[in-house]
Amino acid sequence: MKKMIQLIIGVLGLWILSSIVILFNLDAGGEPKQSDVIIVASGSPDRDFKAAELFWREYSNSGKIIVSPLIEPIRAIYLANGITSDHLIDDPYASSTYTNARNTLKMMDNLDYDSAIIVTADYHMLRTKMIYERQNRHYDFDLTYVSSYLEVDREPVNWYENKYRRRSGLKEVPYFWGYLVGLYHFIDR
Repeated sequence: MKKMIQLIIGVLGLWILSSIVILFNLDAGGEPKQSDVIIVASGSPDRDFKAAELFWREYSNSGKIIVSPLIEPIRAIYLANGITSDHLIDDPYASSTYTNARNTLKMMDNLDYDSAIIVTADYHMLRTKMIYERQNRHYDFDLTYVSSYLEVDREPVNWYENKYRRRSGLKEVPYFWGYLVGLYHFIDR
């Protein structure tokens, strides 16, 4: 019985330590590079602003942004930034990070694109990168991951520096664990 308790405490300790490592590595984004298309995993306006910035800096060779999903308030952000509907491709069926990756990579394949910049929030990047890489095994696209940040007084703020984003970051840990073990259909976020 004593060994069983030690084993449980050891596993729990390892899980807590691993969760802390995950928490400190949520922002797995890097620098943008020239790509065929920009893909945005919608969820917060900073992601759309970042995609618009990359579009105007001409990182999208096709002049297209796949927005997953492109609902009306998000379309308004793009239009307000001078990006027309002709530049936007909707993924209306995305209901989670998993379906976002599955759908947008299939769209890339259908459009004969070979590379993409994936944009999402800094706190959401580690899970996004993991699921895109898993789905990309079917395609072998050149994917680049770029984090978006909340801006305060035109300065980027990391997820852990803002109480609302900090909550989102803390929620990412159990979602990451769920995605790690393949529970995509039960974690529809």
